[in-house]
Amino acid sequence: MRNLTLQPLISPCPSPNLGRQARHRKQSSTAIAFLNQILRPFAPQKSPVDLARAELLQAVKEGTTDFQQVSSIVDTLLESKLPFREQLLGGGPWQVVYTRGALLWQGFTVLGNALSKRRMGRSRNKASQEYNPADRSVINRGEIFRENVCVTASGSYEPVGEAGTMPVLIRAEIEGGELRAFGRTLPLPIRGSGYVSVAYLDDCVRVLQDRRGGVAVQMREDRLRQLLREGEDR
Repeated sequence: MRNLTLQPLISPCPSPNLGRQARHRKQSSTAIAFLNQILRPFAPQKSPVDLARAELLQAVKEGTTDFQQVSSIVDTLLESKLPFREQLLGGGPWQVVYTRGALLWQGFTVLGNALSKRRMGRSRNKASQEYNPADRSVINRGEIFRENVCVTASGSYEPVGEAGTMPVLIRAEIEGGELRAFGRTLPLPIRGSGYVSVAYLDDCVRVLQDRRGGVAVQMREDRLRQLLREGEDR
């Protein structure tokens, strides 16, 4: 018979290096957590204006009906005191998502009453303003019966006085208008001037206030559509 030699089963001993590596990882994570705790008070904090902007966008996304809360958010944005960058006024039509009080240019539509009764950013009748910084033209639009009947008033604008820090006063000169109803266009003898202050402005949201205290929050229509889609996908 052939002799069979049985090899003993030997369990490998853990390497001392593995233990040292585990201890090192634990010590490193503890040190990182300790440093984060120390440095947290020195980390950049969001300003009240940044927080208010985020809350406003969330309110639009959710379609809130709590306009008392929105009014408080808007009050913070009205006191932004941020630098004014006129080029941000452009970007196509900006749609009204919230109003407080009556605005002069909304007198051509029935939108003011409709907005206060609906979810934020979801009015059936839309109102918008389109500023073009390149030639300083302005177009106001307001739907009366959705897209079937709408009024436009167009003209020009220019900043008045110092335009470094918001609020910045804007003077608008309306030179004419149109009534578009069921495929027909009728000229309207709309002329006159008005003033509005730009109290807050970024590439997505702006807050305007007229001399009578009326406030309008507007969003760029492309950004608004994207935000509403995100709200529907939730």
